[in-house]
Amino acid sequence: MPGFVRAAVKDENRAIAPPEQAAKTDSLKGRPKLCISTYSLQNFRRDPDGIEKCILQAADFGVDAVDILHRSMPSEDNAYCQKLKQLAYRNGVALACLSIHQDFVDPHPEYRQRMVEHTIRCLELAYNMGIPVIRLNSGTWGTTGSFNDLMKARGIEPLIDGYTEDDGFGWVQDCIYKCIPTAEKCGVVMALENHWGIAGTPEGMIRIKNSVSSEWLKFLLDTGNFLEEPYDKIAKVLPDCVFVSCKTYQGGGIWYSLDLDYDRIIKQFYDAGYRGYVTLEFEGKADPVQSCIESLNLFKKYIDKHYTDYPVK
Repeated sequence: MPGFVRAAVKDENRAIAPPEQAAKTDSLKGRPKLCISTYSLQNFRRDPDGIEKCILQAADFGVDAVDILHRSMPSEDNAYCQKLKQLAYRNGVALACLSIHQDFVDPHPEYRQRMVEHTIRCLELAYNMGIPVIRLNSGTWGTTGSFNDLMKARGIEPLIDGYTEDDGFGWVQDCIYKCIPTAEKCGVVMALENHWGIAGTPEGMIRIKNSVSSEWLKFLLDTGNFLEEPYDKIAKVLPDCVFVSCKTYQGGGIWYSLDLDYDRIIKQFYDAGYRGYVTLEFEGKADPVQSCIESLNLFKKYIDKHYTDYPVK
């Protein structure tokens, strides 16, 4: 596609299996596929050509898919969306997830309804782009002032005066209920992420999922959003995950850094029978391209290690 320059990636740095390894088809069945979030390469920027560049970069990395951050899309016009879909297809890259933002934890019914309408629009947008999953947030109480302040508080915030946790869970449940018919019609799963707020713990995620009780609501695990004792928490939500996002922090994290043991985490994926996408969310200050190459190869190393003997059924 004219105007886009693919980054030069040396063969030894590509996050794909060498031919002699790829030929071992029996041992490669049932393995997770590598994906990269556009957030890893462009953060929240709305570069007019940014998503296209990310798709081409993903193809150069040799990964299977892209997770598109909705906030960084410069347009929702059908022509633009179809251009992305075709560009991805021609480069052998799936569009695996549309990561959206919304906030259902708000005492004002009018605001919550706007968030429902936004979510429904994004479900339809994902369907139009051939994307089978959207990232769903519960929302936060918003009492810490800003996201930076929330991160300083390790994701913990006080409730809004006069309201209880039960109120918050009720609002989220009601909002998700209103989105279920569209999710079912479009065939797009809503994947609830541990993205702070009342879904910031396994218990909160499981409570929301159980209260809604729909096949169109599953989980999206972000390995970087369980700040304390992450491994036990990861194990609790993995059985209902349809997408996982793995954070790395080369150069130091933008808000914080975690020393995550991906050998252990990917073994947890294997133990849970997870076979979906593993997407990279690079959130460090180092060069994003080189850091993404290093991170993808790290994930591939441990996928190769733990999934070699995955049972073929």
